[in-house]
Amino acid sequence: MAGLNVYNFYHMAMPKVANTKYDSHKKSELRNLYHDMIKLNQKKPFYKLSLSDATQSYVIGIKEAAMELRTSSAFLTEDADPALQKMTVSTDAPSDLSVKLLTDQYESLPSEVKLQIHQLASTQKNQGQSLPANGTDIPAGTHYITIANSHNEYQFEIDTQPGETNLHIQRRLSMSINNSDIGIRARVIETGNLSSLSLESTHSGMGSLEGGLQFTVAGQQASGLVDTFALNQVIEYPADASFTLNGELQHSSSNHISVNNGIGIALRHVSEKEASIQLAPDYSAVLEDVDDFVHYYNHLIDLSRNTEQNPSGAGKLLREISHVTQHFHNALEASGLILDDTGHLQKDEALLVQSTENGQFQELFHQLSDFQNAIYAATNKITLNPMEYVDKTIISYPNTKVNFPNPYMPSIYSGMLFNQYV
Repeated sequence: MAGLNVYNFYHMAMPKVANTKYDSHKKSELRNLYHDMIKLNQKKPFYKLSLSDATQSYVIGIKEAAMELRTSSAFLTEDADPALQKMTVSTDAPSDLSVKLLTDQYESLPSEVKLQIHQLASTQKNQGQSLPANGTDIPAGTHYITIANSHNEYQFEIDTQPGETNLHIQRRLSMSINNSDIGIRARVIETGNLSSLSLESTHSGMGSLEGGLQFTVAGQQASGLVDTFALNQVIEYPADASFTLNGELQHSSSNHISVNNGIGIALRHVSEKEASIQLAPDYSAVLEDVDDFVHYYNHLIDLSRNTEQNPSGAGKLLREISHVTQHFHNALEASGLILDDTGHLQKDEALLVQSTENGQFQELFHQLSDFQNAIYAATNKITLNPMEYVDKTIISYPNTKVNFPNPYMPSIYSGMLFNQYV
């Protein structure tokens, strides 16, 4: 029980790392990783070192930073791949319309759409007469209301009681219409001591009834609910949206339209001039990956400058990491990643966006690029053997003529390999 409590304590105390697809491996990949460690350490000398708390923190830190740098580089390579490039749609008239992509199949979508809105689609609104809310204008008895739309006719039966108020009857009728779900929203409007019943179609555009109406309201009694409440009084007639799309006049019963079923457009306001809708590559994921790459690279540089406990080992780490970026200094700078005097990477936002748009940045980080291969080789070396960058005293060198695995190095390192993934 004591051992279990100790395990639970350390499990809860350890930081949690979100695994990515680049951190999850098949058994064969893990087996290859182990074989790489064995092969690497066959020719390593036997040495003595002091594993102080500071040294252990340093070794685990550079291993984790190298893994994060390699992962961020892999995401950059994926997001910068032209074959996997995502797209985004935008407009120069966001106050008149809004746009969004409805598909990730971009081949059939135009790179630009021109649109001018002449009229918005509207719903039908009937506004009843305002009556005293506490009045009793409806006689007691059974009342029938017929509401017809383009699909069907619906009859509502309302039994009223002696002395029942206008407001109470309006509320009951409103609830009955809304619960029936016939494409009409009913709402009671109260203004001071007056109340009225409003009816509005849930769909916009011209209807198929006479006069283009979406619905009609009729009653059986001359002085019944329909006449008394004036429920058949239309105050806003339905209308179709009218717009010019790429020079062609078109109409729609809805204010939500699409282009090739791939670009969704919501019409908001009548526009005075033609708006432009453009489809362009979405570089937001790439720019976010750049932030991660710069962060983890600079973190690794900071760790390599921590020479208090391991001056020689940390210096070696700094030289190896800096060598990669120094070798590709010109390409990095042209892509918007600037090396400052301290060896850290800094972003030039304007140049980074420009190089991303013209493809120069993607060329630097594509899957088979020399820079990407150099980053992978450097981070893989650190991940396989972070003890290489710790100061130590060599005791003896291995017999290179005899090929046998050396369990010494893996035994030291294995405890740190998955220190955050228990």
